[in-house]
Amino acid sequence: MDYNNPLGSPRKRLGSLYKLRAVRLPWYGVAAACIAVLIMGWVVAGNMDRGIEDLRLQIDQADDLVFARERDILRLTEQVRLASTDQFIANEARTKYGYLFPGEIRFVVTNPEVLGLPPRQEGE
Repeated sequence: MDYNNPLGSPRKRLGSLYKLRAVRLPWYGVAAACIAVLIMGWVVAGNMDRGIEDLRLQIDQADDLVFARERDILRLTEQVRLASTDQFIANEARTKYGYLFPGEIRFVVTNPEVLGLPPRQEGE
């Protein structure tokens, strides 16, 4: 036994490779291995497809959320632009706080159905 070369001489290694080449597998063993590889590939592909669909659903939900936020930003920007006008401030003071300009008279419609308006609720 040669301690420097644990596999033995190069001829012995070459001979063991020839023996490995001489091993024959039955056809049903090769067919079973191919079918196993195909089934595993099919399962992995199905899992990947499900993962991709989940990611697409998350992207669609994120797009909807971004669209809603952009719409809110546009609405708030318009409110800020309108809130800076004197007319808006005067209207808010009249409707929310009941303020009136000097000499101004407030009319309250007690029967709005006559004008074609919806009836007022008692809490308003």
